[in-house]
Amino acid sequence: MIREWYLPLLGGLLPVMLLGFLASALANRLAFAGWALAFGLAYTLWLRIGLERAWPRRRRVAGALTLLALAALVLGLLVWRHGEIYDLGFRAALPSLYHPLWTRPASAWVVALVLTLAASWRYFLAAEER
Repeated sequence: MIREWYLPLLGGLLPVMLLGFLASALANRLAFAGWALAFGLAYTLWLRIGLERAWPRRRRVAGALTLLALAALVLGLLVWRHGEIYDLGFRAALPSLYHPLWTRPASAWVVALVLTLAASWRYFLAAEER
């Protein structure tokens, strides 16, 4: 149960929640916290439904990676929309960690692309190994 529920839940929710609430604090916008809560709920429901219906592990992992890719895509849209205030907040609150790549929408979109490729590989190529 720990490997099937708790570890994937922690591995998927922790980065999204930390990033969402940190970005919300830096940008002074609740949209980022709402983003984190919405995708946290969707991710949790995906895992729960997958376990209840006894989906194969590759399907659960591929779906979770796809949801995280969608979350990264939407995060890029939020950064695009609120990018100036997010950049200013990041510079003011965390100047030692600031780099322009952290506050660009394209960075989130690249992460979304990588997660989409990982989900595709996990679902299609890993299926051939069985």
